[in-house]
Amino acid sequence: MKLPTINQSASSLLHQSLKNTHNRIVALGLLASLCYFPAWLADLVIGTLHGSASVLMVLAIAYGVFHIRSDRRYLTKLKADSEERFLGYLLIGSAILMIPFGFYAEWAQRLIWMIILAGIACSTWGIHFFKRYPLPVFMIVLGLFPQPTIVSKAVWEAFTPPQMLERLMAWSGTLGLRAIGQQAERVNTIISLPAGSVDVAWGCSGFDMATIMAIASLLLGLFLKQKLPKVVLMIGIGVGLALLANIPRIMLMAMAEAYWGKASFEFWHGFWGGQIFSSILFTIYYYVVMAMVKRRSSKAVSQDY
Repeated sequence: MKLPTINQSASSLLHQSLKNTHNRIVALGLLASLCYFPAWLADLVIGTLHGSASVLMVLAIAYGVFHIRSDRRYLTKLKADSEERFLGYLLIGSAILMIPFGFYAEWAQRLIWMIILAGIACSTWGIHFFKRYPLPVFMIVLGLFPQPTIVSKAVWEAFTPPQMLERLMAWSGTLGLRAIGQQAERVNTIISLPAGSVDVAWGCSGFDMATIMAIASLLLGLFLKQKLPKVVLMIGIGVGLALLANIPRIMLMAMAEAYWGKASFEFWHGFWGGQIFSSILFTIYYYVVMAMVKRRSSKAVSQDY
């Protein structure tokens, strides 16, 4: 695309955004939310490098936006009435006033984004928009949701005994070490070997990876257009595999700490060790789930005949 064409497109877009009061308010909301974009981009890059669910969150947003845009013919028929438009403007204005407070916490930034987007949708298409697109709206909210692993951790700890998962993983790791001939003992969350010991803290419990696998399973199930029971089954498989795969990782880190030195332990406990185990986990999960999907699809085809 030549530079004059780009300039013409930009001028046309600017003209459309300033065409009427509604477009100006929507444009103001979008421009105001862009002040968080550098921080969001940095969080995406850093989070991805450290194995968080950042990329999956972006994919969730992309899924929701794609499905809404694919039905844009129907969108053109939706019109907000005066009350809905006023409510949308009120949401956008309130979010813009809260923007200075968003620089102090990531969750506040995400909340402000959600309020602005909700205000734009309400003032443009009305409340019926949310009734028409419940799943895409849910996926966009999920993608904007701040730190899903931290929120899910809070929910887990509210309904389970203290250190339940850490104790379970320490117990499983101890049994695994004994099964391969190691003299392992467990006290609460500490696994002890003759030459050293490790403490299975929350970060080593496998919960974060299980949360990431649950989100990835949801996205994959929706992408493959599976029915709800099968999507739930895929989520269960992902969570189960994540927790099972965490056991040999705990065993490996315990042996690294006891026998191979601090550098070896830091390797398997750090970024590269996490990436190796994540790659193995996602590979196993992919083949298990795809085999399940293909088998059930072939059964459905055979029943048709």
